[in-house]
Amino acid sequence: MARTEVHSTLSATSIKLARVSQNVGERRLRRVSAWLLLLFLLQGELGAVWDREWHAFVGRDQFWTPPHTLIYSCVAGAGLLALAVVLIETFRYRRRVPGVDDTSTVPIFRFFHAPLGFSVLGFGALLALIAAPLDNYWHELYGIDIALWAPFHMMGVTGGLIGMLGMVYVFASEAAIERQSGGAPRRFLGLTALELGIIMTMGSIMNYVLTGFLQFPVVTVGTIHISTYPLPLIAGCVMFMLAGLRTTQRVGIATLLTFVLFLHTLVVELFVPWAIRVAVAQQDIPYRVANLVPEFRLDYAFLPVAFLLSAVIIDGIAYLRVRKTGSPNSSMLQTIIQGIIVTLPIVFFTPLILRDYTPYAPIFLPEKGVPFEPVQMAVIVIISLFIAMAFGALGAWLGEDFGDIWRWSKR
Repeated sequence: MARTEVHSTLSATSIKLARVSQNVGERRLRRVSAWLLLLFLLQGELGAVWDREWHAFVGRDQFWTPPHTLIYSCVAGAGLLALAVVLIETFRYRRRVPGVDDTSTVPIFRFFHAPLGFSVLGFGALLALIAAPLDNYWHELYGIDIALWAPFHMMGVTGGLIGMLGMVYVFASEAAIERQSGGAPRRFLGLTALELGIIMTMGSIMNYVLTGFLQFPVVTVGTIHISTYPLPLIAGCVMFMLAGLRTTQRVGIATLLTFVLFLHTLVVELFVPWAIRVAVAQQDIPYRVANLVPEFRLDYAFLPVAFLLSAVIIDGIAYLRVRKTGSPNSSMLQTIIQGIIVTLPIVFFTPLILRDYTPYAPIFLPEKGVPFEPVQMAVIVIISLFIAMAFGALGAWLGEDFGDIWRWSKR
């Protein structure tokens, strides 16, 4: 009888160890895939800005331009990796492997089961791939355009944005699982490796927002033209600064995220002009405007400085909240007020930094040679500021909601 009890105990221990081993394998599969996806994301980020500048400086004589090759190899690689994870996880779900169940996956078409982040990313990659041949057909019909607002440009941009949001879910779910496992992982700047992955992905999304920052519509009221490019900058930056804070619960995240964004813009600005010059020389093709050659621009590289004061304000408020309540979180109303407040520095500093980069940097552009009424200008400025603050409030609301989801979701 004693021998039977010992045998039962050993069997139970063996089963437990096997489950732990399988769970470790599950974690390794998802986390290695997450870091590979981040590499694809950085590749696509370079390709997106390169494509924007390629259209502006060179044009578009064929579909397989160098930046398109970089972009779509990234989209295909990320999409295939997401598909592989979905199929593997579906197989493991059917076999009831520990760590793969309804608490860590979502159903897709009632048959597949996979982590939410990989599912979202896969649909985003699919949308971007579908947009590629349609965009090519559009160019064949209507020729070269450098505007962001061509329909299949927007389809591809939307797919890319969905895919990147899926990547945040991938890192965030693994960070939540790691946090709730009770372990003590190594930290750098107070963050675990997975939390750093979240911040790096958010930095890429913010840089993605910057990609089309001067291609947003110009609204005309009377004799005054109004640039709308600050609106996506405001909404995007406020959203991810606050989402990063809510996700990691670490004071200083907004400032760190601004620094990460600066590293992105610096690398992009070092790479893209050089890549265009090299590709043009190798293919022996002319520039659209003779002698207009791309070069490194310090103002674009330092554009994230426009968001620094806003980041410091967010982190300062979070620090005071921690001192008072022990938590950096504010109520929804307080968060929205923060979003409104931090809008103003972005509106003020962005045109100053970009003033030599483009003639569209000033937000308010009176028609040249046509007088305007000062009262009319004052009304337009006030209304525009209210609209900008509304975008800041929207970004703050989204940041709080998404941040809380990313903090706790294990799927």
